[in-house]
Amino acid sequence: MMAAKNDQAMRMTLKQLLSDFCESEYLPDVEVKGLALDSRYVEQAYVFVALEGGFDHGLAYAEAAISRGAIAVLCDAQHDQYCQQILSKIMTMAVCVPVKDLHAKLSLLSNKFYGSPSEKLFVTGVTGTDGKTSVSHFIAQAMNASESPAAVIGTLGNGFIDQLGEATHTTPDVFSLNNMLAQFVQQGAKSVAMEVSSHGLDQDRVLGINFDVAVLTNLTRDHLDYHGDIESYKQAKKKLFIENYDRTLVLNIDDVFGSEIFSECGDERTIWLYGLNEVQAKQSKLFAYANHVENKPEGMKFMLVSSHGSAEVSLGLMGEFNIYNALASFCVLLQNGMNFNYAVKRIEKLQTVAGRMEVISEVDKPVVVIDYAHTPEALSQALINVRKHVIGKVICVFGCGGDRDAGKRPIMAQVADELSDLVILTSDNPRNEDPTLIIDEIRQGISNELKLIVEEDRGSAIQQAINMASVDDLVLIAGKGHEEFQIIANKKIPFSDKQKAIESLEAYA
Repeated sequence: MMAAKNDQAMRMTLKQLLSDFCESEYLPDVEVKGLALDSRYVEQAYVFVALEGGFDHGLAYAEAAISRGAIAVLCDAQHDQYCQQILSKIMTMAVCVPVKDLHAKLSLLSNKFYGSPSEKLFVTGVTGTDGKTSVSHFIAQAMNASESPAAVIGTLGNGFIDQLGEATHTTPDVFSLNNMLAQFVQQGAKSVAMEVSSHGLDQDRVLGINFDVAVLTNLTRDHLDYHGDIESYKQAKKKLFIENYDRTLVLNIDDVFGSEIFSECGDERTIWLYGLNEVQAKQSKLFAYANHVENKPEGMKFMLVSSHGSAEVSLGLMGEFNIYNALASFCVLLQNGMNFNYAVKRIEKLQTVAGRMEVISEVDKPVVVIDYAHTPEALSQALINVRKHVIGKVICVFGCGGDRDAGKRPIMAQVADELSDLVILTSDNPRNEDPTLIIDEIRQGISNELKLIVEEDRGSAIQQAINMASVDDLVLIAGKGHEEFQIIANKKIPFSDKQKAIESLEAYA
């Protein structure tokens, strides 16, 4: 979690900030300069909000927050004897304010401090197992213009589309998020497209954000290490679509979960449906679907049919799922009021997002594709789609991350075994697990060991795959995408799939 500083011209005192949350007449008229949920990011004149966490209570860090400059500590009015002891100790150091149902009021507190910035922007929230990053970037790319700059928030970074800052979470905490949106408003942004993760939804990080549009890409198995089961994962995702009936929904109707949401909300909401199935898409009066798809070495061509018109589209992207991503983005553009013909032109100019089906090619050398696919469904889609663009073999290099859902490991191996000509198992981000044991669990899903190579060192695995490939072959390097590091134990070791692939292609003979 990051600190959240109020960079708005309007200043606010502690009494003003808390007037709606407690009896504030006895609070001092001292200026508040920031809000923080993490004591490490507290600065002078901040308010530290101490919530109960999964492992300990935020009040355990209240003294540290005060030492860093916190002028007040907020905590829930309901607390145990342990918290009372801490409060008794720190009450002489700073203002301590118990607030009833504090967690539920974080969004109100944040919106008051930052002036409800999401209400001043066209905000699109994108959720799903796969495709969140691509869709949010595609929307920002298509909406971005000198007179109407677009920002993006997500895995690859936060900021205007051409100048992203580093992201620590896919979906920031509610204070950091509102601070970010307030800064975008100050800098002239008109729209923001943001990834909304299941963790962020489950932890209410986006509660109180005024989303104009909520987009669903798809839903498959992922993050079960956190959610426990697929139903809990699904319910977390569903929050984005059912919590506010004013927001427009853009749903992948070819996806079972998308169809489920449409069945629940179809009679009461403004809903765009998109996909490759005409009958399914036309269940709503607002729709966009693609047919007559042609795969070409440089991308794809298809006929786009929508409730607003039809046109032939040339897409400079690889993979059928990028047609879905483009369609989802197209629906958002039309919902924002963009002219149909102009929206088509903007879609045709979409550029590959870093590490998402990113193609590296040189004359008389094998094609390399870097993709972030780290779920069975994503890997399946990546392999199915690259196959359509190559006349030779498909070589797949992948591993699985440590300290994450171990159940998907043999499933991913089974996918790679069935859909590629050669599988090279390697290390991904082993974190605190033994990479050798992770690979052993993955290979349980391999039925044909004759087309399996195990090379634990990821750099060597990439180099070996490219050296073994002919000029007609394609090497898919899956799992890490845009990442420029490997997480081994608790250390981030510099490493880039893309850079290693480039180096290997340069040495290819």
